[in-house]
Amino acid sequence: MISRTLRLTSPPMRGTDVKAAQATLISRGFLPAKSADGIYGPVSANAAKQAKWMLGYARKNVTTTYGPELDAFLRGKKKPSVMMAQRAKARARRPHPTVGAQAADVMTAWATAYWHESPAGSNYVPQLSNLAKTLGASPYIYGMRYPWCGMGVFTAALKVGAESGKTGIKQELWNALYTPTIQQMARDGRYGLRAVSVRNGGIEKGIGVLFDFNGGGVDHVGIALGKPGQVVFAANKKWRPKRSQIVTVEANTSREGEAGSQSDGGCVAVRIRDLALIPTAFSIS
Repeated sequence: MISRTLRLTSPPMRGTDVKAAQATLISRGFLPAKSADGIYGPVSANAAKQAKWMLGYARKNVTTTYGPELDAFLRGKKKPSVMMAQRAKARARRPHPTVGAQAADVMTAWATAYWHESPAGSNYVPQLSNLAKTLGASPYIYGMRYPWCGMGVFTAALKVGAESGKTGIKQELWNALYTPTIQQMARDGRYGLRAVSVRNGGIEKGIGVLFDFNGGGVDHVGIALGKPGQVVFAANKKWRPKRSQIVTVEANTSREGEAGSQSDGGCVAVRIRDLALIPTAFSIS
């Protein structure tokens, strides 16, 4: 039984009630098995938000908190209202977009608007720099002038409220600009990143993907816009990948079909990529 409202705090809320809430979320399929660690972090908070959406909460009440009411609904101790039940039925066909999917939509809007380096080859994108500055990034981050694929992904994540964006871009607790560090944080399950399977159903819209173009280790990052082989409409175009490919949105790449660097191409663009190029995929929260 939950008696207090769990929410994202710094340091995070801990306790047996947090572990109990996580166990309930696991039993209802909103958290992966064996993830009840007693710490109310971004993964648990996003699961609570997803649960509220699927239970039929009014949109304004779909938040990242976990309180007594949500606990009662999930454990069957309280019956949803008729209006909630109607919303839940409609939403069963369209789950609430994950934080990663929201970040993907942000980047897709940038690609549609053709955000690119100005001047060419400068590693500086005025719109992205201004956004990062508005969101509270440091002068080093928003000053750019470095390869910016990771900066693009995690600035989009920061814009939608993701813990990975907050800790990587705003607080600089880890190096979100460096792809090997992104890979390590995903493998360790830190700062809102968690590694998922590349080939066993793990990749879907909103999943981060790391690329190794030359066999020397990961050197580029983007976000998937769909599952392998899934047709996607993005940036005013229908994209038709093969079963061994996915559609992605990436920062600091070349546009599809154009000559130029894949990992330092100068713009935000939607791409079709082979799964063979992706050694690591990760969820974003």
